[in-house]
Amino acid sequence: MSLFDEILNTNIEDWTEYPNLNTLSKAILAGQQILELSASKENLKHHDVIIISMYRKVLEQADGLFILLDHDSNSAATSTIRTLYETSIGMQFIFEKENLLANRANSYYVSYMHEQITWAKKAIKTGELSTLYSFEELQKKITKFESSLAEEPLKSIHNVWLKEKVKLEKQNKHFPPKWYSLYGSAISFTQLASKFKGTHPFLYSGYSLESHGYTALQNVVTDEETKKQYLAPLRYRHSGYDTLCYLGRSIVNLCSSLMVNRYCTEIRLEFEEFFETNR
Repeated sequence: MSLFDEILNTNIEDWTEYPNLNTLSKAILAGQQILELSASKENLKHHDVIIISMYRKVLEQADGLFILLDHDSNSAATSTIRTLYETSIGMQFIFEKENLLANRANSYYVSYMHEQITWAKKAIKTGELSTLYSFEELQKKITKFESSLAEEPLKSIHNVWLKEKVKLEKQNKHFPPKWYSLYGSAISFTQLASKFKGTHPFLYSGYSLESHGYTALQNVVTDEETKKQYLAPLRYRHSGYDTLCYLGRSIVNLCSSLMVNRYCTEIRLEFEEFFETNR
């Protein structure tokens, strides 16, 4: 029996009415199986844990997309697909070159820790979060991350990060290095995304309008007969619904295939069969 047989036979309640939402659900369920199998492998290294955590984030974001689409929450679903796309591009970048895989995964974590350190130091300086976090709690967070950055396997990556930061400052650019710039040539997400064919950078730029709140007037609808204007309901199924389902499923399947080919080669044929069936 295939690992995915039960999933293929499991449908959402209204699957005949919404077949694309149904295939998105199956892709997420299959991803959960792959996630558990990957995490159960022995002798996982530091970068493996980072990659598996990123894959879990992909599934979590896709699950959120499913819930929002199921409840006809168009705006939030559009913003979520944008975030899901960003995470998937990061995964593709890490997997792109085997000889750089560990460094790229660790650079993702190094940049994350610097963001946390900066946030904690700012909170201490301004005191704006004093009712939520004590000085001791914030300082403990800083100490923890700085200690990790001083030890391998992150120490060498951190040194690259510091050199890149100095280089940016000499160019009068006072912002932290992008994690994908440490072991790659891209200096912006758009540039990074353009490296991977078959993805959708053009759609991403369009969905960015939603994330930045620029699409409010799209919800003002004009009746062609009466010419009266009215506001669309908060929840309704718009014309881009199936596109969001399709993109979500495609992204999940892409990331799942990356994980299977690296961590679960024993189920590669089963996953390929599942992929062909769940379209």
